[in-house]
Amino acid sequence: MISVFSSLAFVLLLLLAKSWRIKLEGQEKVDRTHKLGKRVCYALWHGRFLPFIYTHRRQGVKVLISWHRDGEYLARIVRRLGFSPIRGSSTKGGARAAAEMVRASEQSDVALTPDGPKGPNRKVQSGMTYISQRGDVPIVPLGISAESNWRLKSWDGFTIPKPFSRVMVLVGDPISVSKESSGENLDKMNQVLEDSLNQWTDRADLYFQGV
Repeated sequence: MISVFSSLAFVLLLLLAKSWRIKLEGQEKVDRTHKLGKRVCYALWHGRFLPFIYTHRRQGVKVLISWHRDGEYLARIVRRLGFSPIRGSSTKGGARAAAEMVRASEQSDVALTPDGPKGPNRKVQSGMTYISQRGDVPIVPLGISAESNWRLKSWDGFTIPKPFSRVMVLVGDPISVSKESSGENLDKMNQVLEDSLNQWTDRADLYFQGV
């Protein structure tokens, strides 16, 4: 049953996403990091995840998927889109998943939603700065928005861009976490990341408001 539903969801997503008019700005920031021989750690809010798995498909990105009940469906969908899911969350398998993400970042870009899997919405949980620090990879915040979308009544206000909607993906400035950072300094870096993610997400939202 899981296989049937995930396959159906995959087909519906492709049909929907192929109609979107996507604009990606700031990709040169990632390209510069790659030219230095480093990978990146993408950060985006959980509620804006859907466009990302289409815009960054087939790039070999390792993405963290929780053991939440819907995680298996999502893992199967992203695998078909060319991602490699790593399973774990702050409540189950977190330490193992974090270690696996660090190892993966040596050869691949990685991605996770720092407010997932259960929130609070748009609040950074611990873990992302650890992966960035241990893997020596910069965090690249992504601001994602759509001109017209459906918003689910979930904790994260999960958004689904409507057919033929314009979609904006803004690549933020990379954030590096020093190897020497610990304790209070890491807490400050979490706040820096949270502020940056909110800033780029708000910029993407404002783009469609003509501000």
